[in-house]
Amino acid sequence: MSAVAVVRADREYRLVANRPIVAGERLFAIVGEASMRPTRYTVQVGPATHVDVPEEYDFEAVLDRFYWRFMNHSCDPTVAIRGRAVFGLKPIDFGQEITFDYNTTEYDMAEPFTCRCGAEACAGLVRGYRYLSDEDQARLRPRLATHLLSLSS
Repeated sequence: MSAVAVVRADREYRLVANRPIVAGERLFAIVGEASMRPTRYTVQVGPATHVDVPEEYDFEAVLDRFYWRFMNHSCDPTVAIRGRAVFGLKPIDFGQEITFDYNTTEYDMAEPFTCRCGAEACAGLVRGYRYLSDEDQARLRPRLATHLLSLSS
């Protein structure tokens, strides 16, 4: 059984746990086409590498194969990304949303946005790792993607 599923609620798609997930568990890999150009929908997996959904796939295929595309941002995320692998940060209940902190993978966001996650340590404006204070960069270090670790003090 797959660990995740895409659901639609309130006219939005989101990725949720399809079964209970334990902390540290590898959920899936981010598959897709490598690109040097970030967009609103890519995930940065290397210093100049972003993963995108190949253009030839229809929406149904995106739901079935590229479901990572529906992971939303949270300043109190349930998963972290290492390379292209997605790991649980804490126990995740059935039906709970799978989220990651965009500031832990994206050096410079293609489309910054105001976060409304409600987390105690909410970043407010999410623009990418490069815009975080030294204090916030240090706080995120345990969850940083490998390509950003060398930039962290």
